[in-house]
Amino acid sequence: MDTILAALDLEGDSEAVLMRALQLAQAHSARLVLLHVLETEGLGQAAAAYGCAEDGLRGLLQRQAREALANLLDGIADPEILVEFGPAHVVIVDVVEAIGADLVVMGPGTRARMLKGRALGTTVDRVVRSLAVSLLVVRSLPELPYRQLTVAMDFSPQSTAALQAARRLAPSAAVRLVHVAHVPEPFQQAMLRAGASHADIESFHSGLYDKARADLAALAATLEVQGRVVTRVMKSQPGVALLKMSKSPRTDLMAVGADGRGAVRSALLGRVTRRLLSEAGCDVLVGR
Repeated sequence: MDTILAALDLEGDSEAVLMRALQLAQAHSARLVLLHVLETEGLGQAAAAYGCAEDGLRGLLQRQAREALANLLDGIADPEILVEFGPAHVVIVDVVEAIGADLVVMGPGTRARMLKGRALGTTVDRVVRSLAVSLLVVRSLPELPYRQLTVAMDFSPQSTAALQAARRLAPSAAVRLVHVAHVPEPFQQAMLRAGASHADIESFHSGLYDKARADLAALAATLEVQGRVVTRVMKSQPGVALLKMSKSPRTDLMAVGADGRGAVRSALLGRVTRRLLSEAGCDVLVGR
């Protein structure tokens, strides 16, 4: 990992984001760039209301943002600081490309917490759909490096990428590979209409469960952290199961893929990812 971009909104979660970004930059000997984005909507009207030129107001806002970032750093580090104007999600993606960032670190945002999962607010949701690199959403001040890593596996390329990204981010963490064996209700109803019995459906469930256990075991055997990898397969709703695990003391980082495999799984894991980003009890890594 060479370059980390920390996007700070200078609100409640900025200190946690900054501290985690600094810890990761030090652990990986990575370049750290701090970014604060100022929205341009209404800027012209604000300048007119204050009786000043828009360029003058931009300069004032930039200086204030830089001072706020310097106060947040309080002399503990001297990373690069960028203050840019525009839609936050667009600017973040553009800066990632411009500086060649390997990871973006940001907070869940106030709006995401207030809505409690009904909608993920704006910036995080848009960023996670647009980035070509991994996104780490930080929820609390870090006390230690990540030590307990849970990876949600659906055996898609996306979840494999999440595992790889998480291992790069926290190479010394214990790993728990989790698969939630779930057959959506519409699919079960389609099986019944096609003539399958409830026993057939239960057998189908059991087959998925057994195969997932074997596949997770085979995957665990390939990892270099032998003896520190555990696997678990659950029969549950993915969102419910993973959210509960994110609030366990055995998980301080949960890694998920950006989406799943196939139309049904992609829609399902997309909803699960959004729910975790807005409601998880730990930090969440969306790996790519």
